[in-house]
Amino acid sequence: MKYLNIILKELKRKITIILIHHGRVKPMRFSFSLPFLLVLIGCWTIFTLWAGFVSGQHIDYWKVKADNKIMKVRMLFFAEQIQKSREMLSQIKENDDHIRTLLAMKSKRMIIENGLGSGGPTPIESSALSTLLSGNMNSISDANIAQQSFDLLEEYKASMKSYSEVVQHISIQREKVKYTPSIWPCRGIITSPFGFRLHPLFRNKFFHTGMDIANVPNTPVFSTADGVVIFAGWQEGYGYVMSVEHGYKYRTVYAHLSKILVRKGQFVSKGQKIARMGNTGRSTGTHLHYEVHYNGRPVNPMKYLNSYLN
Repeated sequence: MKYLNIILKELKRKITIILIHHGRVKPMRFSFSLPFLLVLIGCWTIFTLWAGFVSGQHIDYWKVKADNKIMKVRMLFFAEQIQKSREMLSQIKENDDHIRTLLAMKSKRMIIENGLGSGGPTPIESSALSTLLSGNMNSISDANIAQQSFDLLEEYKASMKSYSEVVQHISIQREKVKYTPSIWPCRGIITSPFGFRLHPLFRNKFFHTGMDIANVPNTPVFSTADGVVIFAGWQEGYGYVMSVEHGYKYRTVYAHLSKILVRKGQFVSKGQKIARMGNTGRSTGTHLHYEVHYNGRPVNPMKYLNSYLN
């Protein structure tokens, strides 16, 4: 009770504030009760805290707004890059089809395996991209951007897969060219073609399984494709003869040679000198009897005589 009386007594006291001006103005005196001063201080404190809170909220609002604008600019830039990437992929697809046509490969449009689409964006994706480019960012979601990025990645994977197929096809074709007879085995004049003919010695009609190319003795004879020598020696009727296994079902035969320059089991390259033209075996003059076999059967060598060696 004693302390309560002391507190009440103190609250009844007044506090005087005197403002003295350094001039002729009379001093100003203000008297306040202690309870009024405490209420004034409390109100000022509450106002200050409230003002600080409102100011902080306002700053956060402008900060978020600025961040949103920056994000919109970034998304617009990203959308433009997606569009440019799609245009480049479209050109790659056209080039892919053109190359496949030139290589006689089956043309195929790049179909994404998971069924998301083929041949470019769907109408929904195009609409979403147009919205991005127009700057109306509020109507587009992160899911649209993510979907377009995923589709772009899948198209890139499909493009790389097609590119690998084209490279593999070219590699196979190059190998086939190396191992397919495609040049003249020697220089000279064709004296007897492939097919039925009259035998020059026995005068009976028979099927000639190769072609005869005549020239002067020891004219160089060349391998018409890469391959391995599977026979090199003497054979009745053929004289000195050799045969080369080329792979891809091709084999060639060179007969009536004067000399063989390679041995059995040796690898020979297209255009490599392998023998010299002669008149050995059953022959009426110096010439090369040349055969091309495909899949175990003789075929017309004329189809493979594309060019002479330099």
